Amino acid sequence: MQKLLCLLLIASLNSYAQQTGFPCQHTGNARLGELIGTWKVEAKDRISPGNYEMNAGVSVISTGLNGCSIQESYKGVYRENYYAVEVVTYMRDSMQLQRVYYDSEHSNVMVLEGFIEEKGFTLNWTRDPNKKKMQVKFQLDFKTTDTFEWTTHLSTDFGKTWQLTHQWKYNRVTPFVPINEEHSRLKEIISNYHQGLSQNKPKLVLSALGDQFIMWNGNYSPNPINWQAHMSLSGEDLKEWPAWMIQQAGPYANTFDILSVNVRANSAVVVTLDTGQNKFRKWKEEQTTWLLGKKDDDWKILGYYLQDISNP
Repeated sequence: MQKLLCLLLIASLNSYAQQTGFPCQHTGNARLGELIGTWKVEAKDRISPGNYEMNAGVSVISTGLNGCSIQESYKGVYRENYYAVEVVTYMRDSMQLQRVYYDSEHSNVMVLEGFIEEKGFTLNWTRDPNKKKMQVKFQLDFKTTDTFEWTTHLSTDFGKTWQLTHQWKYNRVTPFVPINEEHSRLKEIISNYHQGLSQNKPKLVLSALGDQFIMWNGNYSPNPINWQAHMSLSGEDLKEWPAWMIQQAGPYANTFDILSVNVRANSAVVVTLDTGQNKFRKWKEEQTTWLLGKKDDDWKILGYYLQDISNP
């Protein structure tokens, strides 16, 4: 009997392990799915009653439990300080939502309840459900497949009057498109830079660089006040730098994925996610911002920026 029970248990576990998934049964999950992606955010944030400041950040929204929830991670600036938000939005039934919100300013959790509606979501929070003196109203409005907006309003008089506290406009980040000729050329230039350093080919590095090459560091801060100048090279200094870099910092290795590409006329900003190492340090999924310019139909690297690094 014990052997039979063991066999049945093993068969049950194997059957469980072989299941391909547990798809969300709620009809509203398609609406949640429209928000998945990487977004540039323009933020209008209240700093005091009636006074606002304009900020910016990046939001990454990913799927949760088989489409029945989504997770949002936002990083930006607020009141001249680094600001982060973590949010999980759950389906409670086919059209009901629960939103669990946590930010770095308040360091406490808000749980909002609401619904999926025709044009978006509406959710509410009250500090004391019995009194309802202080309330927050959250509204998300779909604009297009690549844009949406959410706003929050605060009431401190039982919902009689409301004041805007945040208005965030989301624009989907332009991804790398392999079939886009311009995108492919930009990727090739950045790839030549890395290959030249890793394969001891200083001329290949130089072929990727413009007449002047500049690097600067974020010094672990998104605020430009804290940024550091690292180096600027031109002329003979630039010609000698790749060979010197290979000799002094090698062996060098790096792989990268392109997060976003923005091209306007003869200028481009490319953001990559890099993993690699050299003689002095290692990096994993480090974000690099590249500035490139086009001259005589050839793209060249003009410089790049690393946030999470500082000068020795």
